[in-house]
Formats: sequence, C-alpha cells, structure tokens
Amino acid sequence: MVYTDKCPVLSNTEWRDNCQFPVIHKGETPSDWMKRIWDQLTNYKNNNRLTDDKKRYLIARKMEYLYEGDLGHSVGINIAICYSCNKLVYSKIGSGYEYWFPHFMDEHWSTNCTGNAYCDISHKDYMELKSKSEANSYFEKEAIRRYELWVQNAIKKLECAREVGKKIRAVKVIQQKWLEIFYKPEGMCATQLVEHYKLLWAVREEMRQINNAQLI
Repeated sequence: MVYTDKCPVLSNTEWRDNCQFPVIHKGETPSDWMKRIWDQLTNYKNNNRLTDDKKRYLIARKMEYLYEGDLGHSVGINIAICYSCNKLVYSKIGSGYEYWFPHFMDEHWSTNCTGNAYCDISHKDYMELKSKSEANSYFEKEAIRRYELWVQNAIKKLECAREVGKKIRAVKVIQQKWLEIFYKPEGMCATQLVEHYKLLWAVREEMRQINNAQLI
C-alpha cells in the first residue's frame, strides 16, 4: 500500500480563498465566522480544493497590525473547525505565526470527536504500514498517527458506555432496595430512608452528566 494525500493544483482564486477562509473578521464571533465560510469551505473540501494544511480541519486566524497604516498579517489562534464532527474546537496548542499545527486536533480526535473522517485507513492498511515503519513517508506516518488517535477515542467511548451500563444497573438495584425498605422498613427510621433516596438521585444525576458529556 502506498498512502499519500492528494495535493491539488489550485487556481489563483482558489489560493486566495484558501488564504481567506481562516481569517475571522473584526467583530465576528467564532460561530459567525464558521457560518460565513461554511458553504464555500464545504464545497472546496468535497472537491479537493483545499491546501494540505486545511484538508481535515481549519485553524482560525486573526489579523494583527503592528503600526498605523500597517497592512496587517494573520496570526493563528486556538480555535479550529473539525471536519469530522463539524464543530468548533478549542485547543491548548495553536497560537502564533505558524500556519499549521500538526497536532492541534490530537486531544479532540482522541477524546471528544463524534466522527471518524480524520481516520482514513483501515486496520489492515494500518498493520501494513506499521510493519514497514522505518520506511514510512511523512503522509504514511500521519495516517498511522490519526488511526491511533481514533483507536484511543473508540476505547474511551467503550469504557464510558460500560460505566453508563454499570450506573443503570446500580439505579435498578437501588430503586428495588428503596421500594423494599419503604414498604417493609423492619425498624428502619425515616432518616435512613431519606439517605437511600438521596443515593438513588445522586447516581441518576451522575448518569445524566455522563450522557451530556458524550453529546458535547
């Protein structure tokens, strides 16, 4: 297997658009910026008209001016659009003059991303590339890295699902025990009943927070 990103030959207009996509205008919020460029950005992405640094995500940039009359220059900030989940991502890395931060999305892709478009090789291809790791090209090494990030993400989601399952089983047990105690207290005082009831709702609240975290 030979893996490589397809590098398009762009027209002058396409180069100009690729340079302008990342720039957040003065007074724009990140959401406003995303809405403004989204349709054209999606069209370019679907038709392979984006430069290599914008193929899987787009890091936002803001204009800076050093003196009065300066034409300005764009500087990368810690916000990006992820094409896998179509969401804004805020990263701890990513601010300064560089146009491309190769590991900007690592934390998001390995934890919170709900899509998998960033992982573009199969397990078979991954094993084949790993078997010749000494001879891997830059693009092959990046494909391997993205696959391993996806594996981390999948493992964490599986662990979270197991935890939710445990909570569901715990709620059922507590509900059953509370009902048994309520109807057959056998000397249990009202204070103890309240404590069991608090425990039931504490578990339910924890489950709700876990479910909400999965949706973010």
